[in-house]
Amino acid sequence: MQLTSISAERVLAPEGWLNAAEVRFEEGRFCGISQTSKPTDFAYLAPGFVDIQVNGFADVDLASSPPDEWPKLAPTLSVSGVTSWLPTLISQPLDAYGRWLEELAVFADHRQGPRVLGAHLEGPWLGELTGAHQDVATGPVDLEWCRSLPPSVRLITLGPERAGVIEAISYLTQRGIVVAAGHSSADYAAAQQAFDAGVSLLTHCFNASTPIHHRKPGLTAAALARDDAFISIIADGEHLHPDILKIAVRAKSPAKTILISDSAGWAKGNLGATKISLVGGVPRTPDGGLAGSCLTLDAAVKYVVEHCVMGLDDALRSASCVPAELLGETDIGLIKVGAWADLVAFDDSLEVRGVWCQGTQIA
Repeated sequence: MQLTSISAERVLAPEGWLNAAEVRFEEGRFCGISQTSKPTDFAYLAPGFVDIQVNGFADVDLASSPPDEWPKLAPTLSVSGVTSWLPTLISQPLDAYGRWLEELAVFADHRQGPRVLGAHLEGPWLGELTGAHQDVATGPVDLEWCRSLPPSVRLITLGPERAGVIEAISYLTQRGIVVAAGHSSADYAAAQQAFDAGVSLLTHCFNASTPIHHRKPGLTAAALARDDAFISIIADGEHLHPDILKIAVRAKSPAKTILISDSAGWAKGNLGATKISLVGGVPRTPDGGLAGSCLTLDAAVKYVVEHCVMGLDDALRSASCVPAELLGETDIGLIKVGAWADLVAFDDSLEVRGVWCQGTQIA
């Protein structure tokens, strides 16, 4: 494979910004990073984005659209800077998961564009704040169902208040599956027990989670106070007020904050079994509840920078190396020699101008 080089006025390396730098890659991996005195190609180069929560987009809903329509998501993900992602399945009847996961494996093997890292199962063992989820499972978390999950499942969101959840968390984390808490009204004690058992993420912090009360901190406060917990946030200006974003990031630090799209197939008209429509720029259920977003990660990065939630370097890391760290992925999310050559190039206005996945330009 031919040696390729790309340069930028600023390149986001693990140690920070490099000014007037060139990155080189060969056979899909970075093989060199150095300063350059030549005119640069772009204003900024950053690691390719990692979106850990994608339910669909526009007229594709991963829960209900046939698999032959799933490839339509690739162009949207690519042009927004995403080079790795987790297709995310809203709660379904228990007997629907086996086939969906089999279809996802076929899709991942034949994908073009961003790599599929595996599945994020948002449910079906959620807590009491179900939101747009209809097919939430009843009864205790079924450990045998958990044992039936294939290795392609990388992340699962559970409700800490569910019976049997601690045994499930222990089993899933021992298998290397990342466990998140979400859609939950769990109190502080239940939340702490879940985190101690192995939960490492609060899914879309503040959304479908207990608000913070000064004497009853609950799940959200527990996640924000713990040094070992990550949070994901939807930075679209609709799900969270920018000052709430600032509070969350200041509590967690950018190093534990993950930008997600939580995008949904609003034009399809449904999110799983729930009817949705675009109202005021955000997908909503018939009763007005939020149902995913129409956000892209490049827009999320711009939003948090423009609203002074994070600096550009931290915003880019929250969309790349931080989610990669959560998933235990060491070859993505970083511009370093030996890592996969996943890159997103920007102009001075933070508009995406080029995207490469494993050294191949995809946008």
